Amino acid sequence: MNETSPEARILRFEGGSAHGPNGIFGAWTVTVDAAGALSMAGQVLGRDVAPRSAALSPGEREALASVLDGLSSLPSRRSTRMGIPGESWLHITAATPRGPTTLELWHGEARALPPVAALLRWIDAAIKTHADHAAAFA
Repeated sequence: MNETSPEARILRFEGGSAHGPNGIFGAWTVTVDAAGALSMAGQVLGRDVAPRSAALSPGEREALASVLDGLSSLPSRRSTRMGIPGESWLHITAATPRGPTTLELWHGEARALPPVAALLRWIDAAIKTHADHAAAFA
């Protein structure tokens, strides 16, 4: 998998769990660049998933643009609470219409924020479509 330079990325998502009871859904890294090139890699139940690359469809790009627009309403933030056993840590960097946003949140916190929940639904769909794996971030 070719690594996208940080300057060209519009989205980088890292999160999940490759082991334990939540490992069936995996730990994933998903990156999208400004040209709509998607790269993803993951681990499911401790086993590597072959890295995948694809061009986003026009519908996927439109949906992602809407998600990024929603994320622009959130300031960058890092969780200050303790994690819950089995809860995964999510790291998201996004180029939004209002500028860069970095979010480092526990999964439960991320799901409670509507703009981030929309991103998690987009991530789930991208993993299902392009890696043919179930994901359950949303």
